[in-house]
Amino acid sequence: MIEINNVSKSFEDKPLFANLNLKVEKGEFVIFSGPSGCGKTTLLNMIGAIEPIDNGEILVDNLNIQKRKNQLHYFKFKLGLLFQNFALVENKTVKENLNFVRKECRSGVSIEQALEWVGLADKLNKKIYTLSGGEQQRVALSRLMIKKCDIILADEPTGSLDSKNAEVVLDIIKQFHTQGKTVIMVTHDEEIKMRGERIIHL
Repeated sequence: MIEINNVSKSFEDKPLFANLNLKVEKGEFVIFSGPSGCGKTTLLNMIGAIEPIDNGEILVDNLNIQKRKNQLHYFKFKLGLLFQNFALVENKTVKENLNFVRKECRSGVSIEQALEWVGLADKLNKKIYTLSGGEQQRVALSRLMIKKCDIILADEPTGSLDSKNAEVVLDIIKQFHTQGKTVIMVTHDEEIKMRGERIIHL
């Protein structure tokens, strides 16, 4: 369970959140929605321990993720991140990118199995920059299959994709959810919002 307790966050003395309280149950698929600038990505990044909070606490399975001593365990074993820009090393091959995670995590899932799952078994030795946007996002998704994670935070994961590739990516994210993972996704797309179990408007 993710618990946000009395969290406040300001930028340059402008309050974004004040005493925010929110719970996300284990295995939920939650959508953060709202107008530009309302704090969707900031909230996602706070849950991901990427963005610090001013006051309050965020607990994940009773682990306070603001404490540095807890963050290594959180990043290594609980958290998976999916970005709009894919966060891949473009001049490295698919295999090299996935090896970064494979060496660190040793989840039992091979690189080949992960690529087969996302339909990219034939791209193992291709450089990232030669792949389409949809293929790059699927490589990022295969990385989450290799990594040990119970929670997936996805920030506009289809924002730079055409509708066909967006559908493929959403289907894979939904499969993660059916496997029991908690998914929190930021989107402004009205159709994508309907994929979640719960929409939180900010």
